[in-house]
Amino acid sequence: MRQVKINSVTGSEIVTVQEVKDYVRIDTSADDTIIGLMITQARIWCENYISRDIVAKNRTYYLHTTNGMFDLPFAPVASISTVTIEGNESDYTVLGLDNETIELDGGAAENVKVTYVTTGLSDGLLKQAILQLVSTYYDNRSDFTSESVNEIPTNVKSILSSYKTMFI
Repeated sequence: MRQVKINSVTGSEIVTVQEVKDYVRIDTSADDTIIGLMITQARIWCENYISRDIVAKNRTYYLHTTNGMFDLPFAPVASISTVTIEGNESDYTVLGLDNETIELDGGAAENVKVTYVTTGLSDGLLKQAILQLVSTYYDNRSDFTSESVNEIPTNVKSILSSYKTMFI
């Protein structure tokens, strides 16, 4: 079984409350707190959809078993702190454009634990996806009937599709 744990968030949101207020055309500060929460919620949804960190984090990845080569989830990876097998430090080689692939020098192993830091991503497309998602969350923040709710906008998924990791 594979598990990923966020030890700490080291980066900051790429979208500000003011940017959302400008995008959604909100003139009051009464909803600033809820907008901040919605920004985090939208960013987390986007990160999980593309399997990449938008905000830098310190993570730990646990693998029950591996053939000796595996990819770290939520790259790009800034640095790897430790790689342990059965609690003992292990030698490894880092591969991949985003330093996301680990090759254990000893080959197949069980009970592998990797602690690493991701850099996060930031560009206009990601900001646009988060803005659109927060706008949808904001417009649907109260009770609703099934006829009036908006789903996750299709264009958000289209914007994010270029970031998704595709395995062949």
